[in-house]
Amino acid sequence: MKTVHDIVATIERALKEDPRPCCFHCLGVTSEDLCEQVEKHIKENLSTAYTVEKGTCHKKDHQARVIHPRDAGTAMPSYKDKG
Repeated sequence: MKTVHDIVATIERALKEDPRPCCFHCLGVTSEDLCEQVEKHIKENLSTAYTVEKGTCHKKDHQARVIHPRDAGTAMPSYKDKG
């Protein structure tokens, strides 16, 4: 079984490849308990590098708790938001 540190390392690698906001589920963290542990770890230890917030996951275009690098900015607006 993967540890929280292993999961965080996997998430960090994925966000280096594609820094767009992505939810924990699409990053492979499917257990609610693990999601909570990973989010807590990120907020306590990596809050200067990553943001966890309610937003739109780019992989399946759904609303969820997403993580993204702080220096990547905010999510790009979707086409339906443009008027």
